[in-house]
Amino acid sequence: MPRVGKSKTSQVGRDYFWNTAASFMMSLATVILTVVVTRSAGLAAAGVFGLAYQAGQQFQPLGAYEVRPYQVTDLQHRFTFGSYLATRIVTVALMVLGIIGYAVLFGDGPSDMLLIVLIASLRVFDAFEDVYVCEFQRAGRLDIGGQSWFWRSLTTAAVFSGMLIVTGDLLSSAVVALVVSLVATVLLYVPRARGLFPQRPVWEARLIKELLVVCLPLCLASFISMYLASAPRFAIKHYLDSTQQGYFTILFMPAMAINLLSIMVFRPLLTSMASLWVGADLPGFNRLIRRGLMATVGAFVAVGTVTFLAGAPLLGLVYGKDVSMLRTELMVLVLGGAMNAASVVLYYALTTMRLQKLAFVGYAVTAAAMTLLFVFLVPSHGLLGVSIAYACAMALLVLIFGLFQQRATAAHSDEGLS
Repeated sequence: MPRVGKSKTSQVGRDYFWNTAASFMMSLATVILTVVVTRSAGLAAAGVFGLAYQAGQQFQPLGAYEVRPYQVTDLQHRFTFGSYLATRIVTVALMVLGIIGYAVLFGDGPSDMLLIVLIASLRVFDAFEDVYVCEFQRAGRLDIGGQSWFWRSLTTAAVFSGMLIVTGDLLSSAVVALVVSLVATVLLYVPRARGLFPQRPVWEARLIKELLVVCLPLCLASFISMYLASAPRFAIKHYLDSTQQGYFTILFMPAMAINLLSIMVFRPLLTSMASLWVGADLPGFNRLIRRGLMATVGAFVAVGTVTFLAGAPLLGLVYGKDVSMLRTELMVLVLGGAMNAASVVLYYALTTMRLQKLAFVGYAVTAAAMTLLFVFLVPSHGLLGVSIAYACAMALLVLIFGLFQQRATAAHSDEGLS
């Protein structure tokens, strides 16, 4: 028995390590790409790149369809991996169509449209590989998924950055990175999944439709959630200019770091959270949620302290641009990043409780509030208005999700007593 316990502990450790490494690499890849573009092509080009990359991220919830919280907690195997894989192929195709539609509507000419499609499509691999990472986690081998995720993210960032440094051309760099990423995805995931689960897609319309319907509230909620992350850039594009877009891309990095640090701690615990909820262990379930929220607080304290003391000089050193005149905006965005990370923890709790519709309601209300705040604040206050609107909207989302989660837990507890 001790040997089994030790083996389980060792596996959890490996899961944590590789999930942390992969999450870190994915976020670091975004930083690397932004730094290389800024230093190689200038602040305005970084703004264009950031907007195109964010467009890909906006449509990523359509590609991933936010199946992750459902798949990793589907411990009774209501759907097989074949069903998840077939559904993912369909949703990724829809993601590509969405990116093309966005480029046609908002691109400034054919060359700009093509550039948006190519850069945004780099996020397609994040959406597709997620179905494999989730299945590895459901099979108890998140470490394998994390390893593949880590190396694929590193490969994409290295190839794109190397090409851009050598050629100075965003278009050709994106093309080469897409081709290499496709090859890397196949080589890193398919061979390693053999022996763990069947990989043949199950093209059964009934199952695909059922999975799409079950996860539709999650997809819609995630799409709006991604809008909350993308909306500041959309507001800047509408009210300000590409240079301000570049500054915002730099300023938002510490906020991303908070989200990364908290999710690195919490995401490997999703399967455990599902087990506690299914087993009606409400005290354990609530402890796990508090653990996630405390991780968010810890990340905020760490990142916030560094940002307050040396954030502007460090960002200036990394990106080669002076942001010392934007210290207030920087700190407000860090607070907003902490609120966003806390909302993600509560979102996963609602999803585990199968309260997808409430999550959608929370995101929809917050999206409406954020849009109104942009209309009132950005024209008169510029980047500071963008930052304040983002932070206030994220705080509202935490409040809504927290109320939903507490009421649902109390109701479930009352049902258990009766």
